[in-house]
Order: sequence, then C-alpha cells, then structure tokens
Amino acid sequence: MKVLLVKLPEELSKYIPLVLRVRWPNLSLFHADEARESVQLIHSEQPSIAMLHLPERSEGSSLEDCFDLITQIRSFSNVPLIIVGQSDDVTDKIKALEMGADDWVSSSFIPMEFIAKVNAILRRCSPDRHAVSFFLNGKLSINYAARQVHISGKLVELTPIQYRIFCYLIENEGRVCTSTELLRHVWGPNYSDDKELLKLNVYRLRSKIEEDPSNPEIIFNERGVGYVISAF
Repeated sequence: MKVLLVKLPEELSKYIPLVLRVRWPNLSLFHADEARESVQLIHSEQPSIAMLHLPERSEGSSLEDCFDLITQIRSFSNVPLIIVGQSDDVTDKIKALEMGADDWVSSSFIPMEFIAKVNAILRRCSPDRHAVSFFLNGKLSINYAARQVHISGKLVELTPIQYRIFCYLIENEGRVCTSTELLRHVWGPNYSDDKELLKLNVYRLRSKIEEDPSNPEIIFNERGVGYVISAF
C-alpha cells in the first residue's frame, strides 16, 4: 500500500506510519509539505490513500490553503482522502467532507479506530479503481474513466487487452514486469506460460504507440525476463 502524508506536523508524520504499519507492514510512504508537491506525487505515485492535515481555525490562511488543496486534488483525482484535523469546529469538518474528503479523524485518534477507518475507506474503493483520472507524463495522457489513451494529443485506439497491458506497465514504470506477471494480470493464472500470446500483443501495442515499432522508445524488452516502460 502507498500512503501520501500531506502537510502533517512532525509528530504526526512519525506517529501515523507507526500505527499503519501494524496493519500494513510493507507500506510505502511519501511526504509532501507543499500543495504542488502533493499534486505531483499523486500523479506520479498513484497512492492508495492520502492524508491531509487541517490546522486549527486560528491559523486562517493555512486552513483556507488546505481547503483549496482538497478542491485541487478532487479536480483530477479520486484518491481516498482522510483529513487529520486539530479543529473541533463542526463547520470545518462539514466543509472538508463536502469538498470531497472521504473522512475526518482527530489528530488525537485512537490507533485501532484509525486503522479501521482507513481499512473501511480502502474497501469502498472498487478493485480496479485507479487513483487518478488522468495520468500525465510528458506526451502521455490516460483517461481511466473513459479508458482512453492519448499520445501527443492524439487518441490511440487500443483493444481491451492492449489497454490492460499498457496501463499495468505504466503503473510499474521503470520496473521490469516479468512475462508471467503480465500474463497472470491480463489473462489470468491459466495463461501464465503463454509467452507467445504476450509477445504478439506487445508487438501489436507497439505498432500503435511507437513511432518506430522496430526501434521502440517506450516499451522495452528485457530479454528472457519481460517488459519495462520508460519515462516519457
């Protein structure tokens, strides 16, 4: 699981990971102190859940900045979002939820209750739900809701199989995905040894997304292992 912590005070930024690792010992953690940094991390890392600290109302400008960030995140992403708040002001809680936060917890939360809340929010997300509606990286754009891929502004017509291969490689950008791993993810466990099937579909995928499929610049073959997608 990937967790993004946004604008959390130092004490909470250390305490929350300790609590979460009771349930998710192998979680990956990302920190953002600025709005722009958090937006970039949501785009690039596609976290499983994000947690945003909301300060007390006495910190007026900081409070409004956090509300603005919620709106900004919701303009492009469906990432589950928990507000960790110090304020007891019901108005602030309602405003955060109406702007798109999934839940609110007090900064003095009970650990097991906090874990239960996180687990409940993650369960509400459908298994194939992507953290972001649009993945933008250089010339690539993916609209997950519409299942559309654009490269350099041009719509690329992919079959459902090609789309699943491409999205899986994008989600694991920079990591070599083994042929067995891709076959199991796209076709299921009964096809884990059918490497020729994968090879044929990657060939057809390259013919649609590469300028020169014989000299690929996006999807690379790691001989004897699998495939990896490069940064755009």
